[in-house]
Amino acid sequence: LKLNDIKTAGISALRLEKNSGILSWAGNELPPVHFDAVIVTLPPFDGVLESLSNLLQSLHFKLVIFTSSTGIYEDTSAFVDEKAPINTGHLVFQMEERIRSLQPLNFIILRLAGHIGPNRHPVRFFLRHGRDIPNGQAPVNLVHQKDIIAAIFATMNGPNKNSIYNVCWPEHSTKEEYYGSISLKIGGEKLVFLKGNHGKIIDGSKITNETNFNYDFSIYEINDLDLRKDNI
Repeated sequence: LKLNDIKTAGISALRLEKNSGILSWAGNELPPVHFDAVIVTLPPFDGVLESLSNLLQSLHFKLVIFTSSTGIYEDTSAFVDEKAPINTGHLVFQMEERIRSLQPLNFIILRLAGHIGPNRHPVRFFLRHGRDIPNGQAPVNLVHQKDIIAAIFATMNGPNKNSIYNVCWPEHSTKEEYYGSISLKIGGEKLVFLKGNHGKIIDGSKITNETNFNYDFSIYEINDLDLRKDNI
């Protein structure tokens, strides 16, 4: 959406500008407001660590929530909770570290599994490129966009701050079972899966134990119109 479209919809919005790869607030648009919470959904890019420092140090807030990724965990074939080994060289983990270093503040880090939702699903990539899919017996780790939004609100209003949570649908079919059935359902096409079962299983139970969040939007209940063949 364009900035004017967002404002027309009744949403307050501010512009960012990028200079030498670093984001900052445009001009003098930043109001002297104290925010209850700031939600950071920036993807990794060159200059993102400096951008995080620039943007957050300019704001006054009680809590920052960062949508991280379960991709930061080391490659394994085990159950993975929030204490599992991390690939410390992963830029997204370095983003977590930068946010934690900006004291004093309260933070929540949500490590998201693969994100699905309207016009967003890995099977679209497989169908578009028609490639054989490696490691076909490995487990899938996915979460619906609506559950992500619910997790943000649950942790924003929850009692525990300075916490880290995985967010992942609790069922883990194999790639072949999951993507194979969806591809047949939406496109009538049979994908080819190669042998292999190496892959981690993300444990997303901590957030349900410590907050009022529950997984309510199954990764199996997809919107067929969003994934129809002519929209791949």
